[in-house]
Amino acid sequence: MIGFIVVAAVGFVVLLVSLVFDGVMDAMNMDVTGSGLFSGASLGGLLTGVGCGGALGVARGWPTLSGLLLGLVIGLVMAGVAIGLYRLLRKAEVSQEEFSLDRLVGTAGVVTAGADAGRRGLVQVTYLGSPRTVGFNASKPIASGQSVVVTDVLGPDLVTVVPHQTMLEGRLP
Repeated sequence: MIGFIVVAAVGFVVLLVSLVFDGVMDAMNMDVTGSGLFSGASLGGLLTGVGCGGALGVARGWPTLSGLLLGLVIGLVMAGVAIGLYRLLRKAEVSQEEFSLDRLVGTAGVVTAGADAGRRGLVQVTYLGSPRTVGFNASKPIASGQSVVVTDVLGPDLVTVVPHQTMLEGRLP
């Protein structure tokens, strides 16, 4: 009985660590398939189920082997649920290309801090559904409140913009 309780406790700790400190178990590269089959959550669910099921069986007066079999069934069900949730979360993840700032090219924004030609100003654009303020350079003076379009990404916090009207007229610098 004590062995099953220890296995359940260890499994619960593994499950808790893998959920609270996301990626800790992945750092050990246990899940080489990327399917969640060998993830920390599935391992923790399996161990917790084996421990709890085994302890439950032994507490009901079953032989140790019967308790172990009950624990394996419960553990496999818990691991299956963890794998299913892992796969569901993986589908919801955004690909690395989605985070590329190059996706800002062609995006309209509003200047929050105007600047003279060749100087740095600030523009607010919508990036991944949220407003983000980045620095900009422009070849012409741009005033605060003016609508602009991003034409190039120069760095992680710097873009090139042109006034929105210039873009509509097709007169790029």
